Amino acid sequence: MKRYIVLMFAGLLLLPGCNLYKKYESEAAVRENVMGDVVDLQDTLSIGDLSWRDVFKDPMLQRLIDTALDRNTDVLTTQLSIEQAQNEVMAAKWGYAPTLSFSPSVTYNYQGNAHSYNVQLPVKASWQLGIFGQTRSKIRSAKARLAYDEDYLQAVQVDLAANVASYYYTLVMLDRQLKIAEETEKLYVESYNTTQALYQAGIYNSPAVYEMQASLESLRATIVDLRNSIATTEASLCLLLVEPPHHVERSTFEQYEAPQQIHIGLPVRLLDARPDVRMAERNVEIAYYGTQQAIQSFYPTISIDGLIGYAGSFNALGLIAEAVGSLAQPIFQAGKLTAQLRNAKAEQEKARLDFAYTLYNAGSEVYKYKKACEAAEEKATHIDIQVDALQEAYTATTELMNHGSTTYLEVLTAQESLLSAQLTQVENRYEMIQGLINLYTALGGFGK
Repeated sequence: MKRYIVLMFAGLLLLPGCNLYKKYESEAAVRENVMGDVVDLQDTLSIGDLSWRDVFKDPMLQRLIDTALDRNTDVLTTQLSIEQAQNEVMAAKWGYAPTLSFSPSVTYNYQGNAHSYNVQLPVKASWQLGIFGQTRSKIRSAKARLAYDEDYLQAVQVDLAANVASYYYTLVMLDRQLKIAEETEKLYVESYNTTQALYQAGIYNSPAVYEMQASLESLRATIVDLRNSIATTEASLCLLLVEPPHHVERSTFEQYEAPQQIHIGLPVRLLDARPDVRMAERNVEIAYYGTQQAIQSFYPTISIDGLIGYAGSFNALGLIAEAVGSLAQPIFQAGKLTAQLRNAKAEQEKARLDFAYTLYNAGSEVYKYKKACEAAEEKATHIDIQVDALQEAYTATTELMNHGSTTYLEVLTAQESLLSAQLTQVENRYEMIQGLINLYTALGGFGK
């Protein structure tokens, strides 16, 4: 039996040490086509490398983003989580140190007519050597969790800044649409007054007046909706700033300055910049150390326990010292350790699969947002020509109506078509801006 135990212990010591002490190394294989055909393989620069201040140059927007990053509750909460993770790393490092405790005691004994006191003033120490890497794995796992929380903070900051920018440019778009609607309302009023005059002159019948009035009131209802959308969007933006609802100062639609070029860069940039990709790989790393600790649980625990101090009666205290070395080798635990190891390996594989999916999801987002930017830019040319043409058509139709050469229906149609095209023109420009925000975020921007 003794021989069997010695051989088993020797076999444990001869097992490959790499499983016990090896540090996690990234096994992620980055495919060059992870973002489809939108990548310029000759371009190593990426818009994701730029500071958001260089991409979104509006000083009012920059101040809002700075305010949100300083005050937002999610950001502050995540920073506290990072402090907790730092404490966990510090606690794990103390695993190399022995634990000390001071436990004085006094025992009173009375028997017959005699009584005695026994005093003990010991300092006890316990030290687990962890020569099979148990402490090292705990430290590395704690550091990986800290890095995960730091990446999560960047993810929160990226999402927050993107939301602020999105709300900001939504307000800018709504301002422009409101201005167009209010200017169009003046034209509708003129058309309505003209139609009334022609009706009174006997040229038009009453339905013409009513249809013009209905069109005017419909436009006024649209103006009310736009003003309400502005108010609710301002309230949502103020919530991100942790402020009560109020008017938000902003630039005009015409003042927006887009970056000259949009570079994507190599797919590997996703691993460097996107916090969600890094977080997914942190989970693989954490699971790796979980598997490592499960393997280490099969190895013996070596401890050194001791005490030093004084003991005896009050009048005669003597020095005491004691040291004990112990080794605890798990032999049979009803399959518990084996099950833990299998589950740890399963968690590691699940984390690896999640990381692969996160990587491809990131590439898919970049692809979609890049295509959306290109589509909005291509549509802009056609919509601009459409608006110019409808503007000319409306002007010409109005002049013809004033000279009695056309009907009110043609003017009404021209008015509505022009208004619809102008609003679409603004919406498409907003889609270009929103696409850029989404693309910049997908490449890990806003985190700098």
